[in-house]
Amino acid sequence: MAFKDELDLLLKGITEEANNYKKAEDKEGEKEALKDMLDIFMRGTQSVREHIDRYNERRFNR
Repeated sequence: MAFKDELDLLLKGITEEANNYKKAEDKEGEKEALKDMLDIFMRGTQSVREHIDRYNERRFNR
């Protein structure tokens, strides 16, 4: 999957969970939506780090 496509999927996931948070009727629903958002943020962070590492490896291995 292309990096830009992966970012688009992550952003859509964040948007969906933000909507779930807004629609939550109790604290448990809010908590679950926040946990899901954190999971998406962590996957996004890992993906960005991997992309940066690959870029740096290509740059330094010339």
